[in-house]
Amino acid sequence: MFVFMRYTCTLIITVFSVLFLQAEAMHPFGSGVDTIPASIGEQDSSRVLLQAQKKQMASQMAKAAITYFIIRVPDEKFGYTVFIDGQMYIEQKSIPAVQGNAGFKTEEEATIMAQLVIEKIRQGEMPPTISIEELNKHNIVY
Repeated sequence: MFVFMRYTCTLIITVFSVLFLQAEAMHPFGSGVDTIPASIGEQDSSRVLLQAQKKQMASQMAKAAITYFIIRVPDEKFGYTVFIDGQMYIEQKSIPAVQGNAGFKTEEEATIMAQLVIEKIRQGEMPPTISIEELNKHNIVY
């Protein structure tokens, strides 16, 4: 019995040691012995990883059936829904990037933004975001 318990404890300690060393190696600050400044190596590798993920997502979305529908929202305004392969992905009832719950003033404005969102999805931007600058560029009244 004692030998079994001793073996089990040794095994548990070994497993935890291995896990600790792996976690330490993956820690953003490393083990404290780092010859390359974190700001150089990590930013570059993170950027490369992010670009690879975005490229993979764009490749997947190029094959997907992405559609949108303009919807009516309160106060005689408009919004849109975006579907990816038949599944609702976005239901946008208000103008994005702007405080409040007001919808788009016209169907055309909602259509422009829905098409921009689909373009961003196809480029691998997940989730797609709209900025104030983009609203201004497309003459969206908010």
